[in-house]
Amino acid sequence: MTRRPYPVPRHRSPSSTTADHPVVTSVGDLIAAVPALLGFVPARSIVLICLSTGSPTVVEMCMRQDLSDRLDSPELADVIERCGEVCTREGLDAVVAVLITGSKFTMPYEVVADALRDTLDPRGIDLFGVHHVSHLAVGQRWRSLGGDPRCGTLPDPGSSQVAASRVMAGRQIRTSRSEIALLLQPVPESECERFRNSRLRVELEDGPVGHSDLLADTVVFLEALHASDELDHLTAARIMVAISTIAVRDAVLGLATTALGPTAEAVWVELTRRVSGPDRAHPATMLGAWAYLRGDGPLAGVALQTALTADPEYHFAQLLDTALQNGVRPTVVRELVLSARSLAEDLGVELPPDAV
Repeated sequence: MTRRPYPVPRHRSPSSTTADHPVVTSVGDLIAAVPALLGFVPARSIVLICLSTGSPTVVEMCMRQDLSDRLDSPELADVIERCGEVCTREGLDAVVAVLITGSKFTMPYEVVADALRDTLDPRGIDLFGVHHVSHLAVGQRWRSLGGDPRCGTLPDPGSSQVAASRVMAGRQIRTSRSEIALLLQPVPESECERFRNSRLRVELEDGPVGHSDLLADTVVFLEALHASDELDHLTAARIMVAISTIAVRDAVLGLATTALGPTAEAVWVELTRRVSGPDRAHPATMLGAWAYLRGDGPLAGVALQTALTADPEYHFAQLLDTALQNGVRPTVVRELVLSARSLAEDLGVELPPDAV
């Protein structure tokens, strides 16, 4: 396959770009943009950047997989195959691979370049380059594989146009994937026990509550939280009871695109931290759906993995995780949100207007 340099939109200069459309004009700049593209700084990873070529060429999506000590691992083969399938399904016609290996990783990297070509060539997908760097940090040397002579020194990833675009859009670039997992770290067991008792108290005192009332009460609770930002145990317990009821949970999803969306997301984080056992899957999956919808794939992935660890058979988490792992765009969640709003109407509850 003929190797080409990354096409640059010559009609647009960096000074004419906007925060929404940063321009990458070199291999080093593209590698430095990886943390901004993913939303965190990856380590020991293969990152596959899927492109649609044209004027300009556009980064459409990224896929990441941990690198094990074996470059012939099933996980690596799987992510390469999924990359090919996603590009074919979405009509994407080029891929750039970046290997971030750490300083002590000495495996034969050419195996990855060969595996990528074996998968992409039959699909008519160009492999624009396979590049290696030890760490994604300013001053690190990067090189290209497969006979590609390009090499250079990495610019500061934190100062890239893509990073600036992400920050201006209000989206974080986390220092590592483990930082995301810390967001969902369970509270001490004593706090979990206290929350279990609050939930039992709510169930005993409130008794059976109809789906319409559960949904309407949840909206009221979230509106109050939106104004006060204080989540007490009883309110949290009542929201937990609501989303543990499947019909209500499905309708609550309709809040994701309203002004209450950020408040609800904060509640899902807190509930995921306070709940233990299989029931943890309920709020963790809601958090996964919220993150998926706004394009935060790393947080969605961690949340959905948390849900499936708590309850491997939780169907909603399985559905979202399968879509996420196969590169399905967030519009699939948007469609669920629209259905959820219809479900709320069927329950006789008017949700706040769509804010997106």
